[in-house]
Amino acid sequence: MGRYVVFARFILGGILILSVSLVKNARAEFPPVFLEPITQGELVSPVAITNAGDGSNRLFVVEQRGLIRVMENGALNPTPFLDISGNLVPERDGFDERGLLGLAFHPNFGNATVPGNDKFYVYYSAPQPNGDPDDPVNPVNHQSVVAEYSVSGPGLNVANPNSQRILMTFNEPQFNHDGGEIAFGPDNMLYILTGDGGGGGDNEPGHTGGGPNDPSGGLGNSQDRSTLLGKVLRIDPMGTNGPGGQYGIPADNPFVGEAGVREEIYAYGLRNPWRASFDNGPGGTNRMFIADVGQGDVEEINILEAGANYGWRIKEGSFDFDASVSPDPAVELTGPIAEYAHPNSENGLPKIGVSVTGGVVYRGETSPELQGKYIFGDWSASFRPAAGTLLGLEEVSPGNFDLSVLDVVGGNPIDEYILAFGRDENGEVYMATKATLAPSELGADGLPTGAIYRINAVPEPSNAFPMALAVFAFVALTRRTVRRT
Repeated sequence: MGRYVVFARFILGGILILSVSLVKNARAEFPPVFLEPITQGELVSPVAITNAGDGSNRLFVVEQRGLIRVMENGALNPTPFLDISGNLVPERDGFDERGLLGLAFHPNFGNATVPGNDKFYVYYSAPQPNGDPDDPVNPVNHQSVVAEYSVSGPGLNVANPNSQRILMTFNEPQFNHDGGEIAFGPDNMLYILTGDGGGGGDNEPGHTGGGPNDPSGGLGNSQDRSTLLGKVLRIDPMGTNGPGGQYGIPADNPFVGEAGVREEIYAYGLRNPWRASFDNGPGGTNRMFIADVGQGDVEEINILEAGANYGWRIKEGSFDFDASVSPDPAVELTGPIAEYAHPNSENGLPKIGVSVTGGVVYRGETSPELQGKYIFGDWSASFRPAAGTLLGLEEVSPGNFDLSVLDVVGGNPIDEYILAFGRDENGEVYMATKATLAPSELGADGLPTGAIYRINAVPEPSNAFPMALAVFAFVALTRRTVRRT
């Protein structure tokens, strides 16, 4: 009976939206969208979505506790592409930001005639091999690892688990703020986004200038250019001139040759960049959009610039956090292109949620109304219950963006945590969600709560009333196939 009530509500809502559109004979910058379920109840904690760029149009979904799954022709393959769950730090009870966090395929993947044709790269959290997590001065909770893997042949849906080559590792003082995004840029270099090491305020033990009493005025890891934490790193994974000889440092990185500075750094001053992407689809600008999770008030979106300092822990978004910090060097800080506030904040920004989830620019053909628009989200309005919000940015003039809370069929916020976004090879946009909090947590029925949705624009009224009505009926019947508890 409940399903039919939900169905009726969706239908009535759809008719209302359609009627308003017909009366106005115009659309907002962002059209209404609907979430088309691709898989529900098969994934536990999907935290990244990408494609291999090899012409197969397969989607690869990263599960936080160590699996990479393949979606082919709309179906999830039962055998994982890769299982590195045995490499990961044990899961923390209740909530954990550690795990398998990033995946990127070499730009030459699938092209058998050139180097890198069988290579892909992952970012994961491993047990700390040295150091003490309870050290009051320099705790080590775990290590972040960037590693290379291979497949045995083109088009295979299973990678070689014994092919790991570790490129780099770095210690993390706390369990949170790992970042974890990795992506190849248009220059074929690998970009790696790291968090500030965790805790709060970037001034706890293990953070530059920090300590047990959270002192003010210290640089923090994000402002300290001698550490890899709180940064965007840029490396050549096929090179050898980096520390340890497992990767190269591009000669045009902005800090090459500066004494006391890690030359891998491309930009800095980030707190916890959770998901970033290059606008590299057909007609794209090749800019990288970076979502940086805030401390207690502000969530922000940035665009990557070589050598930029995005301000954390001096600033949280465009607002002062610790104005007593003196950055070294004293450069102009690069502000966000968009920001919003937490529900309990009083800073004049729109109140939306507590943790930004970075997205992607739409470059597909199915929904031309979304072309060139950046689609992202907020993880949730609170830790419990799940209440993710779908968001968008529209570039109204060069470098100026308008923020929108999207009009989503069935309601926005949704009753799920929004974890990640990704694109297929055709530029269509997908969103990963789950309804439970902990990485391995299942629903009350003992089933996984993870889901993947394709984001589509609601058809224009001119495309005929029956088509639009069918969209709403389809969403009503399928979006809640798996019950959330």
